[in-house]
Amino acid sequence: MVKFIGVQLGSHSVFDEGPDHCLHILQEHGGINAVFAYATTYQGFSKGRTLGALAPDHGVPPKDGSNRELTQVWFTPHEEYYAGSLLRHDAARAQGEFAGRDVLAELAEPVRQRGMKLYARILEGFGADLPARIPHWPQVLTIDIYGRPNHLPCFNNPLYRAWWSATVEDLFKSYPLDGFKYGAERSGPLVNVLSGAYHGGEVPTCFCEHCQARARAKGIHVERARQGFQELYELLVGLESGRAAPTDGILITVLRLLLKYPEVLAWEYLWYESKEDLAKLLYGTIKAIKPQAQVGWHLYHNGTTWLPIHRAEVDYAELVPYSDWLKPVVYHDIAGPRIRRDIARLHQRVLREISERQYLELLYDIMGYDKAAEPGLDELMTTGLSPDYVYRVTHQCVAGVGGRIPVYPGVGFDIPWNNEHFHSDPDKVYQATLKAFEAGAQGLIVSREYDEMRLPNLQAVQRAVRDADAAGL
Repeated sequence: MVKFIGVQLGSHSVFDEGPDHCLHILQEHGGINAVFAYATTYQGFSKGRTLGALAPDHGVPPKDGSNRELTQVWFTPHEEYYAGSLLRHDAARAQGEFAGRDVLAELAEPVRQRGMKLYARILEGFGADLPARIPHWPQVLTIDIYGRPNHLPCFNNPLYRAWWSATVEDLFKSYPLDGFKYGAERSGPLVNVLSGAYHGGEVPTCFCEHCQARARAKGIHVERARQGFQELYELLVGLESGRAAPTDGILITVLRLLLKYPEVLAWEYLWYESKEDLAKLLYGTIKAIKPQAQVGWHLYHNGTTWLPIHRAEVDYAELVPYSDWLKPVVYHDIAGPRIRRDIARLHQRVLREISERQYLELLYDIMGYDKAAEPGLDELMTTGLSPDYVYRVTHQCVAGVGGRIPVYPGVGFDIPWNNEHFHSDPDKVYQATLKAFEAGAQGLIVSREYDEMRLPNLQAVQRAVRDADAAGL
């Protein structure tokens, strides 16, 4: 059986290089048979990356994105599908470089001619500039514990839900798509306040009328949840501002607050359920239009890899009824710097009583990684994690779904750090890819973005796929 080998493809790359050139490289050098093109880029990719982070060997000079403003909508919206929501894509579509171009329309025929599949891809948006791009955006924003709007949208807001449901209806009635991938790269309010969030701020949300109504229906005391989050937030922010540590220590005090206010944990899980309910809505909408479409989910890196509380929220078995496949993020190289960054944040916030080195060893044990195979604290910024890490995270997901749906791990390489190229070694990419298949993966989604990928690493993926086939994996 031919393995599913997809690639994440920034829509601007199609126009920078030309569809035929781009697809030729992917097919000839990577063995790619499915492309995942952005339908929207509201999550903040409206700016290109700096020249140092872009692959120089695609045969087309890369464009320095330092001052580049790209459009955020890459398909043609059709008004008849959006009557149920005030939100519209049109204003964002009309702004930026490549405004008005339609990547799905321009890829459809070249993809078919090459025997490849075409998937629309969306990462749920949270850019701070969205009020200027999307009319009525403030009406779907989350409300924090102090009653103030945050720039993140609320998963329970009916206008927001209707907008995304209309969007996938539009996509699957207007384009010959083979499938769809959706992801939401943000964490819940408890995770954010404990770790010092970097997407959207750390003040806990959402306490809008829709979230409050959902909480009450589940028997959660709204005001106690709000009070618990407020005490927790003010404790941790105060400590960072120089307030003396509590007599019993930070971690003990945090645990005491969670025992005193179990509603905080209930509210965190309410947030997770709300996020997943939007995924269920999208799945059902697409399947009603095109039952054979393959719909799956991007599983956020911090949840697959280094935040135990985020990992605990996601039970892979529970995703199966509304998933045709899963993509757990296993970006082995860039995991090193990302883990190092978040260890520093957690240490500053809640884990001052133990050293960062001690916490890393504890994290490896909790997540089931081989400490002998993974880098020490001082190596994380330059080494990244091992191919064995890819095996273990992929195996967890494969075991979790119990063979009921395929797992297509996101093997990632050449992913920038601080807007500069983070080197990936082709041999390590080869080994990581092979390990994914040894763990039971039935395919891959090569990641993170095509415009970052060096050809030797794409070629390493192709070699590993061929060797996995030869070995019967």
